[in-house]
Amino acid sequence: VRSEEDRSGMETQAGDRSVADGKYFIKILVFYAEKCLADQKKSSTLNNRYNTFRCQFDTKFPEETILRKERKYMTYEEFLKLTKKNLKRFFPESFQERKVEIREVLKNNNIKLQGVYLPGTKSYTSVPLLYLESYYQELENGKKLEDVWQNIARDYQKCQETAITIDGISSKEWDYETIKKGLTVYVRNAQENVDFLADCPHEIREDLALVYGFHVLVDGEKAGSAIINYDRLRWLGVSEEQLKQDAWENMKQSNPPCFLDLQDMLAKMYFDEPGDVKAGSLEHLEDVDPNAMMYVLTNSNQVNGAVYMCDEEVMSLIAEKLGSDLIVIPSSIHETIILKETENMSVRELNAMVEAVNAEAVNPQERLGNFVYRFDREAQRLEKAVEQAEELDFEPGMSPVFA
Repeated sequence: VRSEEDRSGMETQAGDRSVADGKYFIKILVFYAEKCLADQKKSSTLNNRYNTFRCQFDTKFPEETILRKERKYMTYEEFLKLTKKNLKRFFPESFQERKVEIREVLKNNNIKLQGVYLPGTKSYTSVPLLYLESYYQELENGKKLEDVWQNIARDYQKCQETAITIDGISSKEWDYETIKKGLTVYVRNAQENVDFLADCPHEIREDLALVYGFHVLVDGEKAGSAIINYDRLRWLGVSEEQLKQDAWENMKQSNPPCFLDLQDMLAKMYFDEPGDVKAGSLEHLEDVDPNAMMYVLTNSNQVNGAVYMCDEEVMSLIAEKLGSDLIVIPSSIHETIILKETENMSVRELNAMVEAVNAEAVNPQERLGNFVYRFDREAQRLEKAVEQAEELDFEPGMSPVFA
């Protein structure tokens, strides 16, 4: 993942969820299917489809085997120090007057990443900030240190030439009306992002926080994004309320919600074109099977789509379609899994399952939380789910979650 920072301090992230990282989305869904569907044995067809998905997933994403050459072990901190000291000699003459800096960037869930930064001159539209974790991994995998530095220098120069645009308009010419066309809303875990939230406009919903940003194009095709902090809000010259209203309106139009049952979502991910989830738009809500066991709520891009769990209008339409209050499983910042609430459902067991999935299958930067939520159909309100009874009796052989 790389970011680009212009002279006013704006950072955009290209490829927050790359094609390679898309396996997290599949793994989460398959993991939940394994936990909640395979044990039920309610439908032989469903179980056959599940087994097919499980087999294809294991084939498509085998565990990587890393073969390391014998060499002196180098810590990440040592790698950073040596990179700062030696990197410039791998750049051409035009970079030699620039200083190599290592900057720490606070990411989602208080994750801190280190990036290399070579401050430029006013003639540059943007100055890249190139994260170094993946390059250290190359070193860990056996690549020579000099080759790693050569890759960093090459990638940095390439990033230097990237064009960042919104609706075809260069970043030099942006104003609020331009940025408004790319506005969006993100949902994050409030407790895990206290320092991050102190610097940007946000709204608290239960233990979640809604923050605001905008999408850009990098080199005309790769998607990037930037969070709107208080400094950027002052530069835009609009109120927080106006920002929130415009962000929700634009997101619903440019990246609308997508709602499918779990089986259809898995089928699409394996047999349809990547990212083709338009059939799950709310315009086709009547086509959704109201008797399915599990559903997925995301957006049309399948990136940062969990935010729609905080949209009362969207959740109300889903609750009406399913004829039930809803249990919302925060599988990641990209999607949530929706269940119809039943009397014997154990919130305690669901919370334990979410925590297990987070630990096993979800990138730390993509985790939304370890607790499930409940959407009250009548009150049209999302709240943290609570256990209905201290002790629940389960039939032998049944899942404690869906007894």
